[in-house]
Amino acid sequence: MSKYIATIPLADIERIAIVTGNGRSMAQVKGDADYICNAGFYDMTTGRPVGHLKVDGAVLAKEVWGCWGFAWDKSDIKMAALPAGAKNYISGVEMLSPMIGIHDAMHYRPEVGGSRPRTAMALTGDKLLLYCADSPTTPEALRDTLYKLGAETAIMLDGGGSSQCNFAGQKISSSRRVHNYLAVWLKHDRKEDKPVDGITQAIMTNSDCYKAGRTITPKGIIVHSTATPGANANAIRDAWDRAGAEAAVHYIIDDQRVLQTLPDTCRAWHAGGAANNTHLSMEICEPQECRLLPAEWTPLKQGSTGWAVKRLQMELTARGYDPKGIDGSFGPGCTAALKACQKALGLAVDGSCGPATLAKLAGRQGSYLAYSPQDTATYFGAVWDRAVALCARLCRTYGLTADSILCHSEGYVKGIASNHADVMHWWPYHGKTMDMFRATVREALGGKSELYAAVDKLAGASIIINPAYWKGGAYSAANVQALIIKMAAAL
Repeated sequence: MSKYIATIPLADIERIAIVTGNGRSMAQVKGDADYICNAGFYDMTTGRPVGHLKVDGAVLAKEVWGCWGFAWDKSDIKMAALPAGAKNYISGVEMLSPMIGIHDAMHYRPEVGGSRPRTAMALTGDKLLLYCADSPTTPEALRDTLYKLGAETAIMLDGGGSSQCNFAGQKISSSRRVHNYLAVWLKHDRKEDKPVDGITQAIMTNSDCYKAGRTITPKGIIVHSTATPGANANAIRDAWDRAGAEAAVHYIIDDQRVLQTLPDTCRAWHAGGAANNTHLSMEICEPQECRLLPAEWTPLKQGSTGWAVKRLQMELTARGYDPKGIDGSFGPGCTAALKACQKALGLAVDGSCGPATLAKLAGRQGSYLAYSPQDTATYFGAVWDRAVALCARLCRTYGLTADSILCHSEGYVKGIASNHADVMHWWPYHGKTMDMFRATVREALGGKSELYAAVDKLAGASIIINPAYWKGGAYSAANVQALIIKMAAAL
């Protein structure tokens, strides 16, 4: 299941527009827009809007009636009674009323009720909030979600199960063609933040954590990973830069950038324990492929959509079972194919790809449902290098050593963090441990000890092949024994 939230300052918006699809896909319509999602309802029979729309001055509706909705000319979006004199507006039967509390009345036709994928738009203070999810939800649950995200006024957009979006690279795709899309263009000529030492400052001033004003004296560093496959640093930062967000860290890293999202001395919300009072924090973004990690797997069943469903369909096809399309939409054909495959593999035949089914399907050589370190090696190498450089910088700044660096799971073992698996649910797939990470940071700090010199000498003689492991200091008995034997053979 995928869910993306874009929080866009109104001051950064150049233009908002409703774009008619005319049979085109989201990718064809998007052009140079920075954000796009499916918008108003339309009639499957006539192709005409069911909701009330005004696109570039033209009213697209079967009838005109008075209602509430969002209206705008360029980027001056506001909730207003419609029809309005604005160039664009969107409203009608799909409206979530101007929101005062979570018990506000809802206004929608019965045919768009029930539980299905949905998109929405809202105003929260001086920001436009766009919401898109391919997991089923009711209009009432959507209203409550938007309220928790800080929405002051909101409307449900296309609630007919056509959810699709591209929020600055974060995508939910669909083969369905919808009547109209909502597109947002940003002001790209505004002054951008300048990176300092490879770090771009993007402080989350709207975060409750930042506003709390509590401070720390850094005593160590906790390394996390997001458990949100496919979301980059900007997306994570935007999702957390709001009232009500329950997480906040000092730095967010992806393969392209390092963002500083809280001042170093701000007490962050990251560890769920005493480490919040003492440790700096960083989140490492995960590639989309981490969706396949057992620790992050969410079961798939009929009605599921998205990237993981497409991978399941590819795997079933490779095994000789026809899912009736490789389109990322889990329909009856995919259910039948999965059940047949489950029966052949001796699994419970339930038509759901849960942990047991994933483990079996991922066991095939070249499986489309197995996490492939080779496919993500470039990404992993980039975030590893950025994390090492950032830790070395922080160690120098605050007089810390590499030994003061922990990951979240190590923090749990030490009793200073909550029970999370990161980063050791992911890094071992790439042959990396925290001991190796600390050793690499130690080298970046210029730490040359007698041990390091000996390791380098043995590596130069081809007696050991993994210097980072031997510089890490935590050795298994089997590896020590193998090294002794190899050293004796070299004499």
